[in-house]
Amino acid sequence: MLSISLGLPELKVIKQELLSYGYAIHVEKTETQERCPHCGFATSSVHDRRIRKVRDLAIFHQPVYLFVKVKRYRCWNCSQVFSASLESIPPNQHYTNRFCEYLYELCEGSTIQEVSRKHRIPYTTLERIYYSIASKKAKERQTATEVSSPEGMVLSLDEIAVKKGTSV
Repeated sequence: MLSISLGLPELKVIKQELLSYGYAIHVEKTETQERCPHCGFATSSVHDRRIRKVRDLAIFHQPVYLFVKVKRYRCWNCSQVFSASLESIPPNQHYTNRFCEYLYELCEGSTIQEVSRKHRIPYTTLERIYYSIASKKAKERQTATEVSSPEGMVLSLDEIAVKKGTSV
């Protein structure tokens, strides 16, 4: 089997398989301790484990599915149970962030329907991913514009220069 780095530093590969539908890569988070999102207490007390199937970028035109072993922790301080957070995979999502970005870029040069059919992703799911990322990018552009232009800045046009045909 070929060994390729995933490029996801928070995860370590446990096992990899080539199956009929693509690559199955079993991974788990490298950190053994988590901070409780409720009280901020650091804990390493594992409550249980779950397996999440997550789609990632293709390797050699073969789909890649990550089988992520997600630990659920019990906080000793507040007794709440919570899942380990993953930087590259949002909670309750079945696609990595970079795969979603890749799909967004494909949709920019094509149609959502065509990308949906090619990658075998439900149209409504791909539509949600596309508009979610488009919204984030629009907010980032808006914030960058607000930061770069000082408040009270006024754009004016020199009428005499326009009549002369010169540009400022």
